[in-house]
Amino acid sequence: MSRIRRGLKNFSYLTVGSIISQVIGFIGYIYIVRLLGPEYYGIYVTVGAFVGMFQILTFTGLRKVLVREGSKDVQNADKVLNDTIGLQSLFIFIAIIVMLIASIFTDYETTTKLYIAIFSLNLFSTTLKGFVNTIFKMTERMEFLAIFSIIRITLYVGLAILLLTLGYGLFAIVLVSVFTTLFNFLIRLFYSRKLINFNIFSKLKFDKKIIKPSIVFSAMGIVGRLHDRVDLFMISILGNPFQVAIYGVAYQLAKKSTLLRNTLAEAFFPIAVKTFKEGSVSKRLIIKYTLLFTGGMLGLAIIGYFLAEPAIDFVFGEEYTEAGPILKILIFYMVAWFSTLPFTEAVQATGNEKVILLGKSVMAGLNIPLNIILYLNYGLIGIAYSTIIIYTIGSIIINYYSYHLLNKQGYLK
Repeated sequence: MSRIRRGLKNFSYLTVGSIISQVIGFIGYIYIVRLLGPEYYGIYVTVGAFVGMFQILTFTGLRKVLVREGSKDVQNADKVLNDTIGLQSLFIFIAIIVMLIASIFTDYETTTKLYIAIFSLNLFSTTLKGFVNTIFKMTERMEFLAIFSIIRITLYVGLAILLLTLGYGLFAIVLVSVFTTLFNFLIRLFYSRKLINFNIFSKLKFDKKIIKPSIVFSAMGIVGRLHDRVDLFMISILGNPFQVAIYGVAYQLAKKSTLLRNTLAEAFFPIAVKTFKEGSVSKRLIIKYTLLFTGGMLGLAIIGYFLAEPAIDFVFGEEYTEAGPILKILIFYMVAWFSTLPFTEAVQATGNEKVILLGKSVMAGLNIPLNIILYLNYGLIGIAYSTIIIYTIGSIIINYYSYHLLNKQGYLK
């Protein structure tokens, strides 16, 4: 029970920080969306979606392995960090170079390509921020993550509102995003070294014990991007900035629910690692929480279905009315995805992350062709239909395969 209490304590820190950050961020988001208008907001989303797609090349799987290995032996976690930071930095550099080259061959306007080049600095800051965050997670100091998130979003929103009020436009918002992300990384780095002192300029090393599972987690990240973040990128290719803006509003609102899921996952993952290291858990318990998460999200999704259209008109204005019907459909995808939370935590804690990789690979493989087919037949709302379909299929695969594998290996009793 002490571990459950620690998990709940971690969750409470992350939840409070997330709620405060989201309230501040949402206020700023409304202001930016309304003031920029669909055209310029669509360009901003296009830039973010394009840069975000190349994060798949930054070998982000290292972070999950660091948390898992560091949670087992926090006293020696500095060695793992020193052995991997060089490799992480190398992949960041590769991702930025590949992204800049790829942007040259797109049909985007020249100014959009310029924004992409500037925004590429976020790949550096965001990836290393995630690397440094592993220290706070493995030491279970989640309060730091909450505080830093609040600082970052407050600074971003404050500067964005100030510059937009003074008459500066999209270019200023891009610069603000890059600056605040870099600043946030630096303060996280400073405080993380008080917990575990490591050398960020360590030499490049290759540790097979770290790299092999990191490849699996990175592959999960790649297929995750292809089934989750590729939608806006594809709309920017198939459609225009206005359509990107319309879908972007619905997408951002629907994605708010993932923050709760990610917060729960981050809070309980170190606990799950230590629990499964010592023994097994009850089948009834894991199924109980699966049904609890599913039912809870279904109830919230039904409420959201009836509030979606009037909420869009009231908050964002008539310019974004077309986002309402899309949001009504899109919010249901999280019902299926929340059902996987107990099993995804369990399989990652026991080294069975291949289950998630399989599920997400199927989702990624289906998403791109479904996006094209349903977009051409139904327009923007077809992208939402694709999301519902792939998340339902992926969730069934992950839950069934996880239960079978964990039971076979003796982790369930």
